[in-house]
Amino acid sequence: MLHFMSGKEIFDRYQLAALKNGLGSREFNYGNILYQALRIEGEERVFQLLELAENTGKRIALACSIPNAETGSEPNMVILV
Repeated sequence: MLHFMSGKEIFDRYQLAALKNGLGSREFNYGNILYQALRIEGEERVFQLLELAENTGKRIALACSIPNAETGSEPNMVILV
């Protein structure tokens, strides 16, 4: 029987990998993206996106709705890539 991981379980798996691999690792950087995504979208939405990403082979990324080269805007959107 296959066990499909919940978004929370997926999030926790990535956070554990980030801690294990440490600062500067690809896993650490992705864990940081996921934490920022939580701030932008909230847990429920990010967990849904993680489940979708897991099932489609994609990853969560951060984006800016209106990029501004002069002011350098903070990411304010969560997307799948």
